[in-house]
Amino acid sequence: MTRMWKIVRPHVTCLAVVCVVIGFATMAFAVPPEETLVVTGSQTFTGPCCFSFNESITVTEPAKPVAVVVTWEVFIFESGGFNMGLMINGGPCRAFGGGSISGFSDSSPRMFQWIVFPNEGLRAGSNTLTLCGGGTFGDTFLDTFGMTLAGRLSN
Repeated sequence: MTRMWKIVRPHVTCLAVVCVVIGFATMAFAVPPEETLVVTGSQTFTGPCCFSFNESITVTEPAKPVAVVVTWEVFIFESGGFNMGLMINGGPCRAFGGGSISGFSDSSPRMFQWIVFPNEGLRAGSNTLTLCGGGTFGDTFLDTFGMTLAGRLSN
C-alpha cells in the first residue's frame, strides 16, 4: 500500500493544484449576476427632453471595462412623442439605441434594450446607469406601470 501511495501521491498533488487553478480562473472570468431594479407601482414622468427619472441600477465593471446590455421592460401610456435614454455615471442623457415612444394610446408592454460600450463613459468598478428622457415636442407625460430595469455585463 505504501509503495502504491508513493506512485499515486505526485499525481494526486498535481490534480489538486490543477483544480485550484481552474477554480480561480473561473471566478476571475465570471460575469457578475444581473443588476435589477423592479418598480411595481405606477409612476408619471412629465417634461421636455431630457431629464433624469431618478431610477438607476449599478453595475460593477472589471479592471478592463466591458459592454453592458441594459434592458427596460415597462407598461406605458403616453400623451405624445417621448424619448428615452440613459445617463452613465451622472453624465448627459444619451440614446444608446431605440428609445422613441410615440403614438401609443393603450397601456401596452414595451421592452427597450440598449448596449453601452466602455468608451461611452463606463469605468472600472462601480457604474450608475439612470433612466432619462422627456417629451419630444415639449412638455408631454409618460405614465408607467410595472417597470423593470436590468443591466448585465457582456462576455
